[in-house]
Amino acid sequence: MSTNVETQKVHNVYDIISKHFSTTRKVIWPKVQNFIDSFKSNSYILDIGCGNAKNMGTRLDCKYVGLDFCENLLKQAKVQDNCSYIVGNCINLPFESNTFNYIMSIAVIHHLSTEERRLKALNELTRVLKKNGKALIYVWAFEQPRFSEEKTQDVDVKWMLQKKYSTTHNNDEIYYRYYHLFKKNELETLISNIDNLFILESGNQYNNWYCIVQKN
Repeated sequence: MSTNVETQKVHNVYDIISKHFSTTRKVIWPKVQNFIDSFKSNSYILDIGCGNAKNMGTRLDCKYVGLDFCENLLKQAKVQDNCSYIVGNCINLPFESNTFNYIMSIAVIHHLSTEERRLKALNELTRVLKKNGKALIYVWAFEQPRFSEEKTQDVDVKWMLQKKYSTTHNNDEIYYRYYHLFKKNELETLISNIDNLFILESGNQYNNWYCIVQKN
């Protein structure tokens, strides 16, 4: 089950803004592309919180599964022979253990409202990852210019829904999405609590902290 803040300020909001949001998510980030390029042929890939699936399907020699809680976002996803989609929650993945060679979790865990739930998501990611499998995890950084005046790491970020995407079509509409902004090294510290998962690389790109991890 989701917390009230996640239901109201994550799931419900993405259901409403899904078409507009999808138009803003087209380009694969360089570090994500490098990770995709590293896939071994015939690998099985999971994209947790795949949204419109912009990061999926480009490796035609691999098979992908995209999971997202927002069914309306999945409706924006590309139709491709090597991609399948499922509605689900990142803290209770509907897959058997040791299933995937690679996992992507791009800008997802920061929508979880407690550290306990963020740890649960990482434990689930680890569970479904095969031994020696790798994952790429991205979260929004607290240390970015747009949040320079923020005193708290838990913020509501405005989304201006253009009127052509709104249900009323009369005016632009404002919605707020919940984020837990990660401070430097916070993601690494969180991952250090997960058995059998170790960090291969970490850094910052486009105001996100990222880690590439491997399962022992």
